[in-house]
Amino acid sequence: MKNRFLNVGIIQQTITENPIENLKLWEEALTKLMASYHKPELVIGVETITPFYSEVIPEGPLCVYFSSLAKKYGIYLIPGTIGETFEGKLYNTAIFFNPKGEFIGKYRKMAPWYPAESHVTPGNIEDNMQIFEIPEKRTKIGIQICYDINFPEISRNQALLGAEVLVKLTMDPEELRLTNDPFHEVRAIENQAFLVCTNGVGQFLENSLYGHSMVVNPEGKRIWEASHTPTTSCITLDLDQVTRCRQYGTLFLDHYLKHVKSFNIKRLYNENVSDAPLYKDLSNPPKNTEEYQKTISQELGLIGYDNVFETNFPDAITQMQEYLNEMRSGDYEE
Repeated sequence: MKNRFLNVGIIQQTITENPIENLKLWEEALTKLMASYHKPELVIGVETITPFYSEVIPEGPLCVYFSSLAKKYGIYLIPGTIGETFEGKLYNTAIFFNPKGEFIGKYRKMAPWYPAESHVTPGNIEDNMQIFEIPEKRTKIGIQICYDINFPEISRNQALLGAEVLVKLTMDPEELRLTNDPFHEVRAIENQAFLVCTNGVGQFLENSLYGHSMVVNPEGKRIWEASHTPTTSCITLDLDQVTRCRQYGTLFLDHYLKHVKSFNIKRLYNENVSDAPLYKDLSNPPKNTEEYQKTISQELGLIGYDNVFETNFPDAITQMQEYLNEMRSGDYEE
């Protein structure tokens, strides 16, 4: 039986408030990535590549555009996350295409970063607990988005469904780098899986995005990591390393997933975690930025939180639709 290697292309790009500019940077990076002699079979972008724009998935023009490029290059493609409108709600959604350009699924962010994402509806487990197959490699991919990784249940559920590669699309600010850094190794080790994390760079609104996209192997070792500048790279994953770790133990010692089955340790309050004694004395988290600022000002006495400054966002939906219509008439077809 052939060894199972998967070439993963990573696009770590600058994310600005202008979705059209981001899309141009994304396609330029993809073109350069595919021009290399070391070509990716799966290409992964970052979170929120087209901010302030949303559409119906998969019928929307942006999905059609991504589909055309997956087909053009014959690759599996997770271009990043986009805004999804569905039944009057907005989701932060990752989309996945196969080498024929066919839409094969989506993942809605289950843990939006409240209060900053107060406008985003969380995905639910019924919609999200699917993983995506790459049959040529006899492997399965689990997708999650940014803050999702802080909740170990999501990664574990995907591993239990057979995912060998956990993909995390991110838009993390500099303040969170040291806090979030250890999660990547931990999730890889405890699930005996590869973890591929992508993150944007540059200044987006008030946030400086720190980059440092990375690939962690099933034994928790970083085999590649970017810096804080725009980057395209192609990294080869030896998927049989997942098989070895799960079958014979990490470092041939620790049988984490086998012992999940053996010990079958239950989580307390699984049906309704709000019944846990911990939450008796904890207040609810702020639902939006205004509530957050009020809490910080009144309870902690920090100054400057009484002033709320509004930001004027671009009419991204109209601008994107015009741009994609222009593109459709020229460079790609539905």
